[in-house]
Amino acid sequence: MELKTEKTVKLVVHSMDNKKKQAPKGNVKFNITLSDEQKLAKQQILGHAFNFVIGRAGSGKTLLAVQVALDMFFKREYNKIIITRPTVATEDNGFLPGDEKDKLEPWLVPIMSNMRKVYNKPEKIQKMVEDDDIELVSLSHFRGRTFDNAVVIVDEFQNLTRAQFRMALGRLGKSSIMIFCGDNQQIDLKDINHSAIQDVAKIKDSQYVYKIVLEDNHRHKAIDDVLGLLTGY
Repeated sequence: MELKTEKTVKLVVHSMDNKKKQAPKGNVKFNITLSDEQKLAKQQILGHAFNFVIGRAGSGKTLLAVQVALDMFFKREYNKIIITRPTVATEDNGFLPGDEKDKLEPWLVPIMSNMRKVYNKPEKIQKMVEDDDIELVSLSHFRGRTFDNAVVIVDEFQNLTRAQFRMALGRLGKSSIMIFCGDNQQIDLKDINHSAIQDVAKIKDSQYVYKIVLEDNHRHKAIDDVLGLLTGY
């Protein structure tokens, strides 16, 4: 019979403590339920490095990306959530004081609103931001960085230039996934031919790439009729 020395016992206890600290938090109850279309898309997203979720206004593309990111973070599949979006000036916001996070915050109001809609615990989300579990990163600070073990969300990617798009693709690190959300009817760039969404058409589905166009409307049903008349949705 093998006797455990005091040192062995301490090592076993230390190992158990580490396992407790790293134990999954389990399933978290969210405030929204994904549609069948979104559930199918989520399954595919989790199996691909680069994901392009395209859809009109109200199709639930950003909400889907946020739900995937939060769900995988709470299950400890990933250590961090990275969020960015291009800051194309469609209105004059004037001088924005503060650090990078403060300056970027107005641009990220929609995606943070979706985050609170999915997981209605604003104090918890704020704590995650403060602890850098959720990191708001401007595209100007993407270059030179590598995002390992993270879910990276690039919202409104139709407003990325082709150069920014290539730069963003190169930031993906080990054990990470990247979700691009966009709508080819909402390009704010002066020249739509410079939009990254033009390049996405050249990228084919593969073991690394998944593309989907969401068709459902999760907002007012009148949107389909009115936007259909205006833009040919």
